[in-house]
Amino acid sequence: MNSFIRYSTILLMLIITLSCSKTESFFYEVVEPEIVTGLSIHSSYLRNQQVTFEVFDSEGNNITMDSNFIVDGTSIVGNQISYPEIGTHEVFAEYSIESTLYNSDTKTFNIVVPKTRVVLEDYTGTWCGYCPNVSHAIDEVRMITDDISVVAIHYGDEMTISTGIDLINEFNISGYPTARINRTTDWPYPYNSSQIESLIEADNSIAISIDSNTNWPLLQVQLRVVSEQDLSDHKIIAYLVEDNLIYDQTNYYNFDQNSYFYGMGNPIVDFIHNDVLRHSFTDAIGNPMENPTMALTDNFYNYSFEIDSEFSPENLGIVVMVVNQNNTAINSQFSTINSFQDFN
Repeated sequence: MNSFIRYSTILLMLIITLSCSKTESFFYEVVEPEIVTGLSIHSSYLRNQQVTFEVFDSEGNNITMDSNFIVDGTSIVGNQISYPEIGTHEVFAEYSIESTLYNSDTKTFNIVVPKTRVVLEDYTGTWCGYCPNVSHAIDEVRMITDDISVVAIHYGDEMTISTGIDLINEFNISGYPTARINRTTDWPYPYNSSQIESLIEADNSIAISIDSNTNWPLLQVQLRVVSEQDLSDHKIIAYLVEDNLIYDQTNYYNFDQNSYFYGMGNPIVDFIHNDVLRHSFTDAIGNPMENPTMALTDNFYNYSFEIDSEFSPENLGIVVMVVNQNNTAINSQFSTINSFQDFN
């Protein structure tokens, strides 16, 4: 009995000792301080647009008000700055915890003038023997400049969609091919590239970026639009286009020795159709932007689309344009999916 009591006492003392040790260890545990990990900033801004910095700690808490921002090596007051001229700048944030200074990652941002990207629309069909001329003219323009956004609107063939029919009715398209520049200006035969080059050389006031990603089969798109001027009664338009669609193409130039398509057959078997309109994220002729759209203010537009199995993701692109009250495209942007296209 005495042995049992003695062993029980020893066991109880051991338990108490271990418990105290754990409590003591926990009480003196050193907690690592939070470290600044997330500096939030866009990659591009317009001249005189307010650039706003935000910073987040490792747990996602916004610590902007407790941070100091260093831009181009100089500490600024607050978390905003603007620039009247184009240029490239660097910024990082400092955050102090118990007299220990931590730095965020350093990020670069640009001040830019929006670049003009011309919209080319090709109203076409596989049955149209004269239509290959426009697609070839567009290919030749692409050899000169990348600053175009192309949409091929098909009618009466396998690539026809309801959005295309809406556009044909809206713009009274009656002859094929019909080629349009910035929606409302005819691009007549022989589709001279100089008409487009003169437009590209002009400055623009509207900047557009496209950011997209897929969580198959869902495609998610975010647009950012900023204007140097207030906009009234403008609309945003976003289309999904696809390259490398293979269908036979009627060819009236098969015996024309002066034509690029001479001797290719009629029809041209397995003709490659690019920039084909496949879906509209917005109404065919656009969704109204906020009216008025204030100058130098970020405007975001978010869309999603479930990609059908008949689409080839590697061939998909997004065309975005801002049009005025007359449906004339003021500026546009293009991006392949699963990528980010900045203002310029």
